[in-house]
Amino acid sequence: MTTEIRHTENGESGIFTAWQNDVQVGEMTYLRSGSKGVWNSRGEVVSAGNSECETCCADNNAIKADVASKRFVTEQMVINHTQVFDGYEGQGIARQLVMAAVDFARKEGRKIMPVCSYAKAVLTRTDEYQDVL
Repeated sequence: MTTEIRHTENGESGIFTAWQNDVQVGEMTYLRSGSKGVWNSRGEVVSAGNSECETCCADNNAIKADVASKRFVTEQMVINHTQVFDGYEGQGIARQLVMAAVDFARKEGRKIMPVCSYAKAVLTRTDEYQDVL
């Protein structure tokens, strides 16, 4: 069965939806990060908007940033949720949603930070997607 992927972006967030015969069968949501930030090698935010900051607060715990692993991000998609609805599992729909996000990121010159465990597994284990991470 053919799956159509649709994309909607609304300000600071966006959603990719999967459709079969005008029925929504899955979705992947993301947050859009347009501000500069400092991320450590584990993908954790250690500073937002202040490149001079080496120690800052995250989840009420101070985290010391590893200076060698800092990278600055200007446009990023933080994928936070991927779901295929009941009865539509096993058709590769979730992977199609991830591939649509990759295509969009490449077209728009964005990077992807996968917080969703499924998206993270697909993106980090697939060599051809490393350019968007």
